[in-house]
Amino acid sequence: MASKDGLTLGDLYRGLREQFAAAGVSDPEVSARRIAAEASGTSAAEVALAPQTPMTVRMVAHADAMAARRVAGEPLQYVLGSWAFRELDLATDRRALIPRPETEVVAGIAIDWLHGTARHRHPAGLSVADLGTGCGAIALSIAHEVPQARVFATDNSADALALAAANLAGLGNAATRVSLHHGNWLDALAGVQLTTPRESRETSAVSEGENESAEQNIAAAVTGLHGRLDVIVANPPYVADGDALPAEVRDWEPHGALYAGADGLGALRTIVREARGWLAPGGLLVLEIGSEQGNAAVALAEARGYANVCIEPDLAGRDRVLVATRPRSEPDNVAIGQAIERLHEGHFVVAPTDTLCGIMARYADADAVARVCEAKDRPRSEPMPILVSGISQADDLVEFSPRARALAERHWPGGLTLVARRRGGPDPLHGRETLGVRAPAVGWLRWLIDETGPVTGTSANRHGVETPARADDAAASLAVPPVAGAVIAGTAPGGVASTVVDVTGDQPVVLREGAIGADSLGFSDFSAESGT
Repeated sequence: MASKDGLTLGDLYRGLREQFAAAGVSDPEVSARRIAAEASGTSAAEVALAPQTPMTVRMVAHADAMAARRVAGEPLQYVLGSWAFRELDLATDRRALIPRPETEVVAGIAIDWLHGTARHRHPAGLSVADLGTGCGAIALSIAHEVPQARVFATDNSADALALAAANLAGLGNAATRVSLHHGNWLDALAGVQLTTPRESRETSAVSEGENESAEQNIAAAVTGLHGRLDVIVANPPYVADGDALPAEVRDWEPHGALYAGADGLGALRTIVREARGWLAPGGLLVLEIGSEQGNAAVALAEARGYANVCIEPDLAGRDRVLVATRPRSEPDNVAIGQAIERLHEGHFVVAPTDTLCGIMARYADADAVARVCEAKDRPRSEPMPILVSGISQADDLVEFSPRARALAERHWPGGLTLVARRRGGPDPLHGRETLGVRAPAVGWLRWLIDETGPVTGTSANRHGVETPARADDAAASLAVPPVAGAVIAGTAPGGVASTVVDVTGDQPVVLREGAIGADSLGFSDFSAESGT
């Protein structure tokens, strides 16, 4: 709008509002109020409370320049150059996504969890990774609101990190607990060291004949971050490549932070896959997702062996945040990593499962499966159940009818084995056209299977002999001992075997009732009319 003598703040606001409405700007009143406030050096509230405030020529010129950008379609947040996010005011421009209310919900979930955890933790504090930090909104909010948090923020865009660094400079003392790292997701943290306090006990004789007394001291312990992060949080790209976006988003915000492959799940898959090993036992994963991606995100997390998987809504009630934890009690990363290596090398592995100790080999490796039969003194003609990480892996092996899929969705992971028709014809070892598949309840085991592909799920014992409860004893009882690094120590809980259901026909048939009672399977819920 043109400047003129005697213009007041109210005049400026009304002129901008009319200009934006005529130009079809999506939020003419908000844009007019915010730009008038920015140009005049006042607040949005003062635009309404002090409309008679006189405007200078410089103020009007500043408003005209911002108005031209807004009419051209540039987002208001970029035009203003800053935007509020929770308790912070952040610099914003085209180098990073605009901080939005949906992402405030993501940050809030992480912050609330950290506050609750901090009350029960060692004074070493809490370690957080913010992946794809952009302008730094989540990372800086966590550092600002959680004094115990040390935050490692990553981004593969040097431009975005420069913007985050500018925001970090205005954070005050909390900035000392934030570090920025250039690279892709968690890869950017490889080699980063974490210095934490540790307790050391020193003793000294007070005087001759007196007992030694212990004194607690804090010494520095330097370790890598892998397996030690308390929270991993991110607002990754989750828009499918072909999806339409509003022009203000599509034409102005960085595409690398928006689009994530043909189905929009590319970044989510990578983070869910990698984050589990970086989290400490009991650590939390918090990821922003698209409003239609809840079921897919849950399936990804469950297949990777996370616990307490759920979807939290945004302020509008839409699915928006995937929340999951790494289970507290499970083998360490080294033991699981060694087992994965042995399986890929063609060996079998002995480990406690959710029922008995099991002997596992990659189902895709026929020679390894044959070695399992040899170790068990088991005829090759007898089929073995196959463990999968979830429905996605099962789909690659067997044909699921809608009813079979509904059973898996309801009872997996857990004590249900589904016997279905094998894809690709008869099994090369036992010659049958069906396979029994199950997703085990143990999270770390699904993690392992997600890495290796489906594995055999038979008990670790000689054929017809009771299975020892301890993995070491079970391994020692086999006709062929496992190689070094192929036993995951632990004791199996025992209990009831899985329920086995044949889903090859029109109606499911219970072949063996076990962990899930026939009444709990819910066959009556699958009506022919619904197609399930």
